[in-house]
Amino acid sequence: MDYFTALQIFHSVAQTHSFSATAKQLDLAVSSVTRQIDRLEQELGVDLFYRSTRHIALTARGEQYWHDTRQVLEDLAHANGAIREETNQMQGVLNITYPPTFGNAKLHTVLLAFAERYPNVELRLFASDDFVDLNHERMDLAIRLGKVEDENLVAKQLAPQERILCASPAYLAKHGTPTTPDELAKHNCLWFAHRGYAQKWYFRKNHQQYSVQVKGSLVANSAEMLKQACLNGVGIVHLPDWLMQNELGNGQLCRVLDDWHITPSPMTECDAIYLVYPKHSRQLVKIGVLVDFLLERLG
Repeated sequence: MDYFTALQIFHSVAQTHSFSATAKQLDLAVSSVTRQIDRLEQELGVDLFYRSTRHIALTARGEQYWHDTRQVLEDLAHANGAIREETNQMQGVLNITYPPTFGNAKLHTVLLAFAERYPNVELRLFASDDFVDLNHERMDLAIRLGKVEDENLVAKQLAPQERILCASPAYLAKHGTPTTPDELAKHNCLWFAHRGYAQKWYFRKNHQQYSVQVKGSLVANSAEMLKQACLNGVGIVHLPDWLMQNELGNGQLCRVLDDWHITPSPMTECDAIYLVYPKHSRQLVKIGVLVDFLLERLG
């Protein structure tokens, strides 16, 4: 039995004191209204209305049932209204920037699902490994790898990540496997050129911190390029775990110095992926819906 439909009809009859008036109000046949009330009374095993040719009124049990179910219908109406309001507000443009490697590995399928859910929102996607100034470039949302320190931005952690060192089996067979960070000075280290990244890699172990000035034959602002160079046996890379997990799993790459904790900077112990947006954006409703959508599926 469809109790929500039956409750709507029951409350309408209680208000109008008429089956025909309820039928007109809800655009139903009078016979449908009568049948729903009859079925509801049969399910409950009580009479909800006194009926006569001229008058319909609630019984004592009907009064109690009306009182007990009123909040249910009010909550349903509120929930329906909230969904309609969200849908109505979810239109217009959202500009989103993110690292292309994260887009390919994790993000694109989720954004496609969001586009299907909210077809009136135009998603404009800008994949870039370069630092993008959200205000200057008029971006609504960015996905950043690493801690965000800007009082004008809201940053919500999407997921943790671990930075790891990797090399191909062929490279390690030819050049040996470093056992301490200092030994990296003898290796071809392929490093990521990005705002805020120094030509140093930072390590922690037993509450002590180490830094190593690295050098190598390849510097790039493309994580995918560095990954491919590593797969080709060019050198050792420092990249996030989610980007390398498939190749580590199938043996194409090996972890290096995996008993050391690698940090993005000397001041940061933990690392994560963040959703970032301007604090005073006019798009906060749409941004909030997208942020919740991403957190639910990727968090």
